Parts: sequence; structure tokens; C-alpha cells
Amino acid sequence: MSNTVVKDLIVPLDAFPHLSSEEPVHSAVAQLFSHTVNGSGKLLYDELLVVNSQNQYVGRLTIRSILTCYFPTLFDGGQKPIFAGKQEKFTDLAILLEDSFQTECKRQGALPVSQYMTPPLKSIKADTHPLHAAEIMMTENQNCLPVVEGNAVIGVIRLIDLFKNLASSCSL
Repeated sequence: MSNTVVKDLIVPLDAFPHLSSEEPVHSAVAQLFSHTVNGSGKLLYDELLVVNSQNQYVGRLTIRSILTCYFPTLFDGGQKPIFAGKQEKFTDLAILLEDSFQTECKRQGALPVSQYMTPPLKSIKADTHPLHAAEIMMTENQNCLPVVEGNAVIGVIRLIDLFKNLASSCSL
């Protein structure tokens, strides 16, 4: 472990969903759907990196952002929740909203990612020690951060991969 650096533990950029800020939100969803656990249909990732033409990190797009894009009246958080005060068995309202959701998400999904991405978070340099990277991620409350070499993103480091690396050296 002592010679290991973050670059040794990353998910390479070509294996992690990423796209340009000008691409439509539908493209982001297609990318997420193309990264599944052994073809099971279960998604591997819950976010995408947004990069420019030089692979520089310009933001990220989470599934929360995508849901907000698809149906802002339900998910934008700026108003009283539609289901507030309703019992769990109150499914009729969900059934009524389903058609609106499908119509709205088809229309909204054509919007560019730039309208829904969040600004860049910290990034981690490729030569960072895993303990230092874990400390940054724990302090920032992040499970995944981009890894940069020079000015270009080369992949992401996930807290779970740091955990595996660090905990494997502990005696059980």
C-alpha cells in the first residue's frame, strides 16, 4: 500500500460515464443505462462527469439533477411536495402524475446538460496517497471525485475503492 497512489485505484475515464455540457440530458441517461452490473440492468453509477473538449472537469450531473430536469414541478424542492400529508396507500395521485411525468421528461430531456449540472467539486491529483484522498472525500462528504493529471481528467476515485485498498491492510 505504501507505494500506491490514487491513479492505481481509479475507474478510468473511458469506463466511467461522462459527456459534454452541451449534450442533451437524454444522452446522459443513455450513458448511465449503458453502465450496468454484469448486464443485470442495475446501474453501476449515479452520476456523470461533465468535461470539455480537452477532458477538463467542468461539472457533474447526478440522477437527482436528472429527475429534477425531467419533472421540475415534482422534484425541484422549491414548493410544497405534492405527496405531502398523503398516506403511503395514496397511489391514485401517482397514477395521475405518471402521464405528465412521461410527457415532461421527453420534452425536458432535450435540454442541455449545462442547465442541470452542478459546478465542479474538488478534484484529486493522480499522485495523491490513498489516505489523503480518503480524508478529502470524508471531509467533503463525497463518494466519488474526479482524478486529474495535469489539467485533464483521467478517471474517478470512489470512496469504496479507497476503502478496499486501505482496509485490506488491516488485520481482521
